[in-house]
Amino acid sequence: MPSGAGLLYLADKEMKMPDKNNYDLDYRPESYWDCSQEGFTNIKGDVRRQVLFGAIETGELDVLSGSLLSNGLSDGERRYLGSLHPAFMGGEYLPGYQASELEIARASLESVTGDVISFRARMLDDGKIAYRIVDEYESKFSCLPATSKKPLMMGELISLIDSTGREYEPDATPSLTSYFRDVNYYCDTTLENLETLVHFVHVSSLYYPELQGWYEEEAWEWYLDRFVELEGES
Repeated sequence: MPSGAGLLYLADKEMKMPDKNNYDLDYRPESYWDCSQEGFTNIKGDVRRQVLFGAIETGELDVLSGSLLSNGLSDGERRYLGSLHPAFMGGEYLPGYQASELEIARASLESVTGDVISFRARMLDDGKIAYRIVDEYESKFSCLPATSKKPLMMGELISLIDSTGREYEPDATPSLTSYFRDVNYYCDTTLENLETLVHFVHVSSLYYPELQGWYEEEAWEWYLDRFVELEGES
């Protein structure tokens, strides 16, 4: 059985999570550019990002080599990481960045190869911000909104993430995060698999500090829905 938050959800099945009252959904970054996050947000590799942020927290950033801090790696470096463990390749094969483009959020999957979906923003010549979504498989994603005059509010970014559609699966689950959990859950509808998949998708952002917490709660809501289904079948 899950502990902590998971037990709380099971104790009160009327609770709807995430609780919007606990989040500032109107929060809007002043800019995606010219800020402290900009130097690190485009590092593609998920493992390298974890190493970097760990070094920042411990004050050991100066011991990291240049390649660890680069946005992307060479083919040889990527092959070497993959030889250590397939998950070390996560994010390293994302498409390159366009001019003035930054990653504003990402969804990281606990798949064998640590797949990553990157949500990106780019400044246009007319001052508007254009958005696109990419992964490591050249998938085609719909993106709403496609542009905005200002950086998105947190609630708007959540809507963008949740409404993300794949051209080859237009009728997929509305929530991107639930889609990836469901694909794996309905292949093995057991409690053991359910408890593993609640941690399968991680959403994070250097620009929206509350985004990760929102999607952690959303994952437990998904867990509760599937748990109730499982109980009903027993």
